[in-house]
Amino acid sequence: MSRPAAACITLLLGCAWLGSATQSSPMRSKGRALIPLTPQEEDECPNASIETFLNSTLTTRLLPALYSVVLLVGLPANALACWVLVANFRRCSSTLFLLNLASADLLFVLLLPFKISYHLLGNHWLFGDYLCRTMMAFFYGNMYSSILFLTCIGLERYISVVHPFLWKGASWTRGKASVCVGVWLVVGLGMSPLLLHPQISHIPNLNITTCHDVLEKDKHMFLAYYFLSLVGVGFGLPFVLMTISYSCILVRLLAKGRRYGRLVHVLALVLLVFILCFTPSNVLLFIHYMLEAKGCHNVTYIWYAVALVLSAFNNCFDPFVYFYVSEDFRGWVRDAVSCCPGGLKTSSGRASEKTVLPLRSSE
Repeated sequence: MSRPAAACITLLLGCAWLGSATQSSPMRSKGRALIPLTPQEEDECPNASIETFLNSTLTTRLLPALYSVVLLVGLPANALACWVLVANFRRCSSTLFLLNLASADLLFVLLLPFKISYHLLGNHWLFGDYLCRTMMAFFYGNMYSSILFLTCIGLERYISVVHPFLWKGASWTRGKASVCVGVWLVVGLGMSPLLLHPQISHIPNLNITTCHDVLEKDKHMFLAYYFLSLVGVGFGLPFVLMTISYSCILVRLLAKGRRYGRLVHVLALVLLVFILCFTPSNVLLFIHYMLEAKGCHNVTYIWYAVALVLSAFNNCFDPFVYFYVSEDFRGWVRDAVSCCPGGLKTSSGRASEKTVLPLRSSE
């Protein structure tokens, strides 16, 4: 890794450590998600009450409608992507990261019916605490695994473009397989606290049971540190690596002239989608847990709930941005849909490069 990249990563981790150190006192009494208001806080900020949020049109109509769009678009798109990538895996082994990314996105959208029903029922969870724990662990786990696999794709492209002869052959394929296994293990370990601690809370005033959204201040105090660490490791570090790798690729291709104009536009779009989808939710989550544990600060969690939907839309964008702009992938899709025997062909040895970037990257 280059010295500027190392410096950026060190600075990011140092800022996260400094922020957690300066806020350690408030967080000792801090819960997570929404916090019940005191009588004084109800007079000062009525819009931040948990009842207002849980009964709002935002959570009972808008959020399930947006998640339904993600489900309707993301499910067939990612299922088709997985099918095509698996069918062509032997011909194009560099689709390994893409296949894992599509699998993570597919697992994410398969969980959305639980999330949609929860919001449509007035934020009332009917399926018990253990299923709530499982749903939230998979929900966050699949989101952060998508971020990590997007970062792996960016780093692979950086190596292919800037250092094309660094790694080649079977050893490089085995290395990528090991990275994929490592990502899933890290994500599984990182989600274990969500599986080990209760996620539901009964709201007597509304006669509903929430999942993940409301907990008292004195419960699971360490989860504040957990979510801060999750944002730093699961988003902050990949964000720095993704930005550096794609910026280096763009600089290198721009220096080669107009020949790579379309590819530069695609890479810029990929980086923009990554920033727009994942940055708002993770930044708001970080801010929410850095603030003092007051009910009036529930407003930041309300904003976070909206931003979380935006991050879910990345599951719709991934297949189109990474796959469907590839000439070879479009050909594979046409062959798969037409069910022509022997139709799954690659046009040349460049197919793997075009699919992963998704266009030509290392000519």
